Amino acid sequence: MALVFAGMSAAACGVVVKDPFANWGNDKLVPADTMPRADALQDLDALMALLEHVHPDPYRIRPRQAVHAERLHVTETMPATLPKRELCLRLSRVIAVIDDGHTSMNCIDLIRLEWRRATDASPPETQRLLRFPPFIRLDDQQHLIVSWHGDSPTVDPGDRLLRVNGEDTDALIAAWMPEISHDTDAGRRAEIARMFRAYLALHGISAPYRLTVAAPGEPPREVTVEGEPVNYSFQDRPKVPPRPLPPPARPRPFAVFGPIKLENAFFTYRILEPDVGYVNFFSPLDGLSTVSRFRKAVDALFTQVASDGPRVLVLDIRENGGGEDTVAAELLRHMTRKPFRLFASTQIKRSQEARDFANSIVRIPFRWLGLPYLSSEARRYFNAKPGTMAKPIERRIVAHPPAEPFYSGPVCVLTGPHTYSAAVEFAEAVKTFGLATVVGEETGGQPNSFGNQIPFRLPHSGLTVTIATNRGVRASGSLTDFESVAPDIVVRTTADDMRGFFDPVLDRARTCPERSIE
Repeated sequence: MALVFAGMSAAACGVVVKDPFANWGNDKLVPADTMPRADALQDLDALMALLEHVHPDPYRIRPRQAVHAERLHVTETMPATLPKRELCLRLSRVIAVIDDGHTSMNCIDLIRLEWRRATDASPPETQRLLRFPPFIRLDDQQHLIVSWHGDSPTVDPGDRLLRVNGEDTDALIAAWMPEISHDTDAGRRAEIARMFRAYLALHGISAPYRLTVAAPGEPPREVTVEGEPVNYSFQDRPKVPPRPLPPPARPRPFAVFGPIKLENAFFTYRILEPDVGYVNFFSPLDGLSTVSRFRKAVDALFTQVASDGPRVLVLDIRENGGGEDTVAAELLRHMTRKPFRLFASTQIKRSQEARDFANSIVRIPFRWLGLPYLSSEARRYFNAKPGTMAKPIERRIVAHPPAEPFYSGPVCVLTGPHTYSAAVEFAEAVKTFGLATVVGEETGGQPNSFGNQIPFRLPHSGLTVTIATNRGVRASGSLTDFESVAPDIVVRTTADDMRGFFDPVLDRARTCPERSIE
């Protein structure tokens, strides 16, 4: 779900809202700074107070006792002094217990800040701070697999990563998962894989990287990856001659993509030869004018689809992390006449902290003019006593007026463990009301979730925590179903698929079944 305060005054005046994130990379927070125990414990107390004051339902999924047991453990094991990085990880373990990915400590930001400062201080040629080059993802067995070697000569796509600097990777995943806020364990694992190089750095595992790897069906081998300058997190690495890669066990044809025909802040569209329309729908968010811009983008999309006349339309939301949680209805109006809703209800919690944040991002004198009250959604945070819950906004199941051009052919929606937040709500609506066929893996997020998160600084460390202020009920209306969205057709990617750059989910979607639009 989107952050409501970021756009609450857009309808009134687009120039009065300050960017609350604008200066976060310019603070004096240094990852190696140490904290005394007393200050660390006060930050823990501040974190728990924010959770109680701001979050709409922190014990919705996990009981209060579980959260406070972790808090007690962190308190009892807090050392006399500790680096801010370690404090962040300890606090993360407390807040991760509630199983809400919208409420989290941003410990990876410490690594990004460290890498940015090193980049500013030294060019790649003399850079001494190195990062792990290969890109990693999970296979069908939940193993860490090299998806691209990152120009490392000793590893290949499809190699399973077994050990790093003597550490078993399955043990690393198990140790790191409790530190990561997310809706599901699948989402946590996928996050570790995608951000593996950053999590290595966060836990002090540095170059050179002594690896044990194994190609599909092959015995393990020992290799060393020297690491590459962290500068390449912010700039392109030099081009190197391509090297031959070992063939997969079962060679399969590459997907043949036509040129991009439509590109915007929400999605790209192209033809997958010979007659499949492919939409990479990566974000339902575009700043303060998301709703109007998304509507125009969708109209342009289906005008192009009508011109191309594809046999099948594929909507890929496997890398969609969410955003504005209502705009997807505009897309669905072009492909179904069935009644649907994206969620059953939403409800916000009022707090003084949320009000202070809202006022902080509206410039004087507009704050004095009551600008925060001009948005109907923002008014709910201000129009009653802090600590109370606003009346839920109920969403009925309705038949939305169909939009033209209308597409009535087969539609497959691709999901995976990186499908999150508003993208999960979209997938839930598609699945619940039979609007299209869902193909791939379970979503990383679950629809009985939270949103409208607000950032706060902890008083002593300056560490950032984001806390949700809104809770939603999934489109089915179930209050107790905290499962992710399961696909209609389950397709998982193997290590050998990655070795051959074969996408079995997309390949299955080529034969997307017919559907009913009424």
